Amino acid sequence: MQLKSLVTKYGKGAVTKPLYLYETWLRLVGRALQLIFALVVVGLYGSRVSSDHNAGRPQSARWVYALFVASVSAATSVLFAIPQPFVRTARLFIWDFVLFIFWIAAFGVFAVLFLRMPDDDAHKWYENTRVSVMRHAVWIDLVNAIFWLLTGGYGCFRTFVSRKVDEKIDAKLEQIESKVSDRIHESELGSKLGAAQNIASKLGAASHVASKVMPQKLAPTFAPKLPRFTESV
Repeated sequence: MQLKSLVTKYGKGAVTKPLYLYETWLRLVGRALQLIFALVVVGLYGSRVSSDHNAGRPQSARWVYALFVASVSAATSVLFAIPQPFVRTARLFIWDFVLFIFWIAAFGVFAVLFLRMPDDDAHKWYENTRVSVMRHAVWIDLVNAIFWLLTGGYGCFRTFVSRKVDEKIDAKLEQIESKVSDRIHESELGSKLGAAQNIASKLGAASHVASKVMPQKLAPTFAPKLPRFTESV
């Protein structure tokens, strides 16, 4: 679709307003990553919790806590990815920071437990849990903490600096829209001037031809009547 048709059909800003979609896509990508990594942790720690439950063993507080944090994070990422009609999710950045603290706590608990274990055959298992798998889970906990720190920091930035940022964005969009309108106007004016010049050139050529042809055709018609006209005068 051409630039002119976009502006004509959808009104002012139809070309530049989609720039706001970049922020929306960034938010969706960030929440999607949070959801994916939270579900990975749910699978890693949930298998241990499920195994203890099926075997009738008492649940370990560490794994239950990590499973709780991962589940809440997954639900929050889905909820915050949906546009809210009453409040911007960026203004709920406090909850992002809370989840960041939860994830850092989970990382610290499991890092102290598994990263300090010797890497030998005697320490391949810990309470019916493979140590190598839990070591990978520790770093995934850290990645989750970083994700929630980033979204919390971005929400804080948007909450306290959003007015200035929006004003700068609107001013930039107004400049772009003005340039777009000027180019459309110039293109329309140029096409109209070109058409007018074409018509003028055709009229000039027609008048030149008429000035040469018309006297020759009219002379035989009016020549016999010229003496009568002079006598009457």
